[in-house]
Amino acid sequence: MPKGKNANGAGSIVKRSDGRWEGKYTVDYDPLTGKQQRKSVYGRTKTEVREKLTKILAEIDDGSYIEPCRMTLSDWLDIWLNEYTFDKKWSTMKHYRAQINKHIRPALGRYTLANLRPHIIQAFCNNLFRGTVTAPALSAKSIRNIHGVLRKALAIAVNLGYI
Repeated sequence: MPKGKNANGAGSIVKRSDGRWEGKYTVDYDPLTGKQQRKSVYGRTKTEVREKLTKILAEIDDGSYIEPCRMTLSDWLDIWLNEYTFDKKWSTMKHYRAQINKHIRPALGRYTLANLRPHIIQAFCNNLFRGTVTAPALSAKSIRNIHGVLRKALAIAVNLGYI
């Protein structure tokens, strides 16, 4: 197979020292410096990386690419509480903060918004229902309230394109 240079914008694939394959692609250019902003995808095989890279490059070309958000749920909840719930009553805000600080943040706060999946949220709700060693089981109404706070916060994140 002849070696040669890829076409501009086609990305590059190399084998790393740890045995994985890495595909690099250009997302955009920094408006201040003019330098490329490069991202990477990883995989066990070159074919797997090539498929991921082809999919991302096609999304970049047609304008549908959204860069994965690295913000954690905990960080987003702080932003949401401070910037998007200003019209709520004091008692509602007290309730939101209590649900977030007691239940949501300890269990889900470390997840990035890009990695938060429905099965993770379902497992969280199931654990609230069953209870854990450190926390007793909650009533269905309490779980609905907690889920409602989380749903409201995540709905705004979806509208903003973070998820």
